[in-house]
Amino acid sequence: MPLADKVCVVTGASSGIGYQTAFDLAGEGARVCVVARRKERLEDLLQRMPGSGHSMAVTDVSERDEVKALVTHVTDEHGRCDVLINNAGFSGERPLTEAGAVDDLKAMMDTNFYGTLYCTAEFLPMLIDSAPSNVVNVASMAGRLAIGGAPGYSASKFAVVGFSEALYFQLRDKGVCVSVVEPGLIPTEGFPQTPVLSDPVMKYALGSVEGVSKAIRSAISGRKMERVVPRWYYALQVPRILAPPLYRLAQRKLVTPKQEDYL
Repeated sequence: MPLADKVCVVTGASSGIGYQTAFDLAGEGARVCVVARRKERLEDLLQRMPGSGHSMAVTDVSERDEVKALVTHVTDEHGRCDVLINNAGFSGERPLTEAGAVDDLKAMMDTNFYGTLYCTAEFLPMLIDSAPSNVVNVASMAGRLAIGGAPGYSASKFAVVGFSEALYFQLRDKGVCVSVVEPGLIPTEGFPQTPVLSDPVMKYALGSVEGVSKAIRSAISGRKMERVVPRWYYALQVPRILAPPLYRLAQRKLVTPKQEDYL
């Protein structure tokens, strides 16, 4: 599926993976609608993106009414939607023993999972009309391996992975390919990966936003169900399936007080 002249909607486009992906899609000739809550970041991205015919929409994807307004914007500005990239998400939680922890988890689920659900559901009629079309949901390796002290973030990404896999089979006969992309350790604004960058060995396990963008575009053009970034992270899932005790031992070794920096 070539990307030239396709209309692509990218959420979470104000920084990191979303910013890079929107820029790269524009570089391949797509017309991109960039979506996030920070208006000034979107304006900066629009000025930098190659090509023409792009637009922006300040949207909080955790609010369904705002997502509906986003669909109206895309309809009015572009007339169709060929690719939806659900990338908006964040992390930040405290132990469940602390006050406010449940509210933190709910807010994370509202954006990371329900934002993905709202965008997919509201854009689905347009995606079916534009078929062959694509939905790409950006999850995380934390949605496959619940390592560390971030149960809320892992839960939200496990939900995205399960939703994506089930939806793939539900929509494939309608010409809509649903893909899930699972980044590992990727330095971004929200996930600086400071402990990993300072580790002489672990730093080699880092990926990049450019690599994730490439995987997203590969999932679209090749209509692939799943991509892991970096690719060798696929091997990390094997012990969990074939040798659970070994996986649990490694998990205990990796847990640190600031484990959220690793996910």
